[in-house]
Amino acid sequence: MPYFPKIDGLRSLAIIMVIIHHAASIFSKYVDLGYAGVDLFFVISGFLITTILLKSKEGFSKSYKIFFARRSLRIFPLYYFSLLILLLLGHPIVVQEIGYLLTYTYNYRYPFVRDANPIGHFWTLGVEEQYYLFWPFLVLGLKRKLPLLMLVTFLMIIFAYLQIYFHLIPSISVYNYTGLPTRMGSLGLGSLGAMFYSDSGVFLKKLLHEKSIEVIMVFLWFYALIFTEPLLLGFGSLFMVLKAAENSFNFKLFHSFLEDKRMLFLGRISYGLYVYHVIVIFYGTKYLFDPVWKSIDWQSFGRLSILQFHSWIIKLPLYSSITIILSVLSFKYIEQPISKLKDIYFKN
Repeated sequence: MPYFPKIDGLRSLAIIMVIIHHAASIFSKYVDLGYAGVDLFFVISGFLITTILLKSKEGFSKSYKIFFARRSLRIFPLYYFSLLILLLLGHPIVVQEIGYLLTYTYNYRYPFVRDANPIGHFWTLGVEEQYYLFWPFLVLGLKRKLPLLMLVTFLMIIFAYLQIYFHLIPSISVYNYTGLPTRMGSLGLGSLGAMFYSDSGVFLKKLLHEKSIEVIMVFLWFYALIFTEPLLLGFGSLFMVLKAAENSFNFKLFHSFLEDKRMLFLGRISYGLYVYHVIVIFYGTKYLFDPVWKSIDWQSFGRLSILQFHSWIIKLPLYSSITIILSVLSFKYIEQPISKLKDIYFKN
């Protein structure tokens, strides 16, 4: 698989936004970091998966088997391990929804689950797994006819965003946030970006190095972030992914952020961070944080009593630290050992 180091940096940006959204929900009043973070993850997935498939040199059947086996060894162990732990903890919603969770279809159940639970974020994993199942058929079947593949992908993107904005099919509008057909907007943008990048000439690379284009796209991405504009967020995320692949960021601060060793490491363990963070927040708040926080006599703190309404100041660093520790252990003792099997049995 081709490796783009700065895309790991983008993964760290995405997971930071998602964790802030869940651990410091006060910011949700001003900006939907959760939506932006997940959207960036989807664009990254679309770009990387399509790049892998386009570079595959085996026949259709063997390429698909190798791809899906490698994805399964990467995704399944940690996911099903977390489900096992949640089942042992016995949360009623986890037990009730286990069929959807086991089959990666929770994204079509999530809109109807109202009570707080530790699995709300798992809907995104369902979207990605469904994408991993069907997308290789399309790419491997049409990669020798790249213009046709681009057209089909473009039409999927158009439908996705028209459905999001205008509810073309009202009966599926309830799934606009969590369904694969609509989330193919950002997944498709990443996929289409991979097609253009793999087949690109001087023109695209010149655009990616143009500072004025970068300034415009950064402005549009921040505008989309503040006002939660899905289409602009998607294009902004795609632009960042292409810039990361090309290693052509002009803003030194952002460039330094993406190549910082700590950010690169967070990007490498971002899957574990994503899986564990809501579980940590849910159980940490219920059994550890709230009992202590609510027992404090805030009136005795005088002016500092306002802190009782800003628990996120403690929650964010506390839960982030616990999640990082769990993710590092998981990466070392679960993900890495199993991941080695990919190159032993299913070499690209």
